[in-house]
Amino acid sequence: MTTHKSDSSSLTTPNRQQRPMHRDWMLVTTMAVSLCLLVSLSVLRYLGYNAGMLDLGNMTQAIWSVTQRQPLLFTFQEGQISRLAFHVELIYFLFVPFYMLWPDPRLLLIGQAGLFVLGAWPVYRLALRRLESRFAARCAACIYLFYPVAQTAVLFDFHGDTLALPLLMFALEALERRAWRSYWVFIALALSCKFYVAAPVALIGVYLWFWGGERRAGALTFAVGIGYGLRAFLIIRRLFAPTLGETVAAPTTIGGSLAHYFGEFDQLWATLGSRLVNALIVFGPALFLARYGWRWLLPALPIALVALFSTGPGGVSDYRYHHYATVVPFVVMAVIEGANRMRTPPATGSTTQTPKRNWRADLGFTTLIVVLCSVLLVDTPLNPRFWLGVPGMGLDPAVYGVTERDRLKDQFLARHITPTDQLVASTFLAPHVVNRSTLYLMRYADDPGAERIGRILPQVDTVLTDALFDWFMPIDATTYGGGVDYEREAIGVVLRDPNFGLVAAQDGLLVFRRDAPESERLTQQVEVLPSGTITSSNPQRFGESLELLQHTVEPLGNGRLRATFAWRALQPLDRPMLAVSTLDGVAGARMVHLPTYAMLPVTAWQPGQIIRETFEVQLPPDVAPGSYTWRTGWYEARSPYAALTDERSLTAGSSVVELGAVEVR
Repeated sequence: MTTHKSDSSSLTTPNRQQRPMHRDWMLVTTMAVSLCLLVSLSVLRYLGYNAGMLDLGNMTQAIWSVTQRQPLLFTFQEGQISRLAFHVELIYFLFVPFYMLWPDPRLLLIGQAGLFVLGAWPVYRLALRRLESRFAARCAACIYLFYPVAQTAVLFDFHGDTLALPLLMFALEALERRAWRSYWVFIALALSCKFYVAAPVALIGVYLWFWGGERRAGALTFAVGIGYGLRAFLIIRRLFAPTLGETVAAPTTIGGSLAHYFGEFDQLWATLGSRLVNALIVFGPALFLARYGWRWLLPALPIALVALFSTGPGGVSDYRYHHYATVVPFVVMAVIEGANRMRTPPATGSTTQTPKRNWRADLGFTTLIVVLCSVLLVDTPLNPRFWLGVPGMGLDPAVYGVTERDRLKDQFLARHITPTDQLVASTFLAPHVVNRSTLYLMRYADDPGAERIGRILPQVDTVLTDALFDWFMPIDATTYGGGVDYEREAIGVVLRDPNFGLVAAQDGLLVFRRDAPESERLTQQVEVLPSGTITSSNPQRFGESLELLQHTVEPLGNGRLRATFAWRALQPLDRPMLAVSTLDGVAGARMVHLPTYAMLPVTAWQPGQIIRETFEVQLPPDVAPGSYTWRTGWYEARSPYAALTDERSLTAGSSVVELGAVEVR
């Protein structure tokens, strides 16, 4: 390679006389602690059923498909599609041999966290050579490991751009020491993570041409980045593009991609404040020193700007996701370059202004700011809010908390789901049964209710869902995502489909099977009776809204019960509610009244009408025969606490009512 020196920002030529690298146990300890932290949190999020099909499940299913000789296929909204038709994540093929040894999504989470932590090693080596200070090398490694958007990317499912983060760091370290073979290997690996990694790679070439003193390498890097990006976007994606519905095909075309990610451009002004805050979080923690190495920030800009201006589904601009992962290597390079500029006086006659400051103190201060931002902004045990019971943070059941019900889910899935089932599943149950060719979701993020489930059902033989959908995440002071009402409409569609029968139900977890024999089906019926058909001299009141006129519970043997309830609305009901019954002394066996929850919800009742529901339940096999007290309560379906069926979610003025003894045979 020919060399063209321009100024002090040029990459240094490796010095054979440079002092040898020594083991640094502070670095090793920091890397080990980071690895344990990130692996533990990633796995806890999965074990707590808080990692969804979008995106961990999709990536896992795609990698599993290669073990079945399929090209990274996963089940999208209207059919099977390859990841090569979306982001062209060729890197996933390298995970296949490992996935064959341990076919579990946790493998991918552990591998991603491990690869990220390894990226601290090239950061350390590069900073040590460039700044000739072990203190500086340790600071640079800490900035890398604790950079807020790096940690949030690792902790949010599994993505190609998160894998690209350390690979770009390895490439930049190889570039600094002119190890060209290693450089090109890591550039190729980084490009294989997602097609749009081509943008920062191409701008590495621009940096090398104008400021890095390597015009030939810069031109070649630029050409490789642009060439691969165009080939992946225009050719590879088209080769694997689906011939399915418009919803599937749209993100695989140029116009569809633009509409998908920028189709709501009028939202920008309304969300400008939050986008500016996210921009500050992305670049701000290291900007005190990185501004002096600003040229290295240029390769980070395309991805950062696309994310910041995107109006795509799921809040792409939010720093807590993975979209800013590829910004981090260049922020780290800008910090190292900024420290080097402060350390090295400008060449004679240079117009570059270098501040006369204590560069070590400024590097230490920058490191402190990064760590503090990580502590305050990232949901890890270092953050005090992790331990304070703040909703949506820390050991909250919707984040890293693993509950008894999560363990019950493990048992339920092992007992009722087989490897050959063609499934439609609840979004947080799906990643735990992902090794199969067909795995639709009960409800997609852009589906306001149950618009797609009717089209999906003919393509599956099993439905796995959760009537006590126990994930919810606060969005602001008054709204939240998830909750037991999230999949209610879709469950109603399945309940009304005569081709499917409910064959298993435990604590709200439901399994339906196509063409299930009548003997295996748990009956679910609801009917509207004329006023006065059923009377009661002493009805049970549930607040001011509902009363129970009649109820019976009939034991059918083998732990099976048939319950019949006759209800009457006392006033119009304009919000969804659900009735849940329990047996005293029987844990993990709450019985959702599915007919009045999803088949004919209370919002469809008229005052004075009599609604009679009949439903069968199968108690868990470990429930011993005997007499048990039956209790029933009505809960606000849109309460974030409804899945817990505790006092906080009871309908106004109501309580749990004891309805008598039930014999279990």
